[in-house]
Amino acid sequence: MPVTTPADPGTATPGPADLGRLLDSFRLLMLNHSRVLDHQGDLFGLGDTDIRFLFYVWATGDLVTPKRAADHLDLSSGAMTNLVDRLVDAGHLDRRRNPDDRRSVIVSRTPRGVEVTTAIASAYAAAFAEVVPASQHDAFADTLIDLGRAFDRHGVGTAAAPAAA
Repeated sequence: MPVTTPADPGTATPGPADLGRLLDSFRLLMLNHSRVLDHQGDLFGLGDTDIRFLFYVWATGDLVTPKRAADHLDLSSGAMTNLVDRLVDAGHLDRRRNPDDRRSVIVSRTPRGVEVTTAIASAYAAAFAEVVPASQHDAFADTLIDLGRAFDRHGVGTAAAPAAA
């Protein structure tokens, strides 16, 4: 069951300019996103990182080296090797020699990997189509890209906030 209300409704003041409400709404979005990933992962026998990797492979046009994917996913080379091996063994990815570098390989989705990513993407597409009018898709996509970049600027490599007393 999706989570649609704040954990403590008394802490959020309604209103479009309220940053607290925006943060709480984002927290709820992330919680529901996590629930979707867990559910879809259970359906296909995949973990969150497996799904993130399959979608990254898709985003690259099904031609990515494990090193590039490891950098994107912030994984060690050993963790990436295990991830590639597991998804190849499960039939979601193919691995072949990199024609530009014989020391490297290229991974791409198999028909099963395409089926899985398409099924998962359709759950998200249906939710976006239900809530975001088509006339606002480009503007909303730009906002999400800008938000992701702002997260990188403010959340990656910055000092952790002090713990509350």
